[in-house]
Amino acid sequence: MAESSDGVQVVTAEGVKEEIAELTAASEDDDPTRGKEIDALKLRIAELFVACEDNPYAGELMGRGLHPELAGCRRIRFDIPDHAGKPRFRLIYRNVPTDGAPAQCRWLAVGPRAGLRTHRKAQQRLRSD
Repeated sequence: MAESSDGVQVVTAEGVKEEIAELTAASEDDDPTRGKEIDALKLRIAELFVACEDNPYAGELMGRGLHPELAGCRRIRFDIPDHAGKPRFRLIYRNVPTDGAPAQCRWLAVGPRAGLRTHRKAQQRLRSD
């Protein structure tokens, strides 16, 4: 993924693009409402990409909590504008380098909030880096 002229380069860990594709995939059985939701979700993820380019500190800093390996990473809770209730999705990323002005915003995982799956994927990707 590209770097903006004034911002930080946003890159994705291996597998993140596939997660986004799965999250935003439509099937032939989907009703028109689902299609609109998928379009809104695609737009929201694109907005997050631009937000991270413009401000690598946009996400909430994660602490030691349930996933101590993710301490120092950032998380953005998100959903489509029409959704009522808690945001159903998470973006977890890490700024690189972690000590000083970041040159890169590395997306580790994008996915559903349910079951902390996105957090576990981000942990696995940090271990393999």
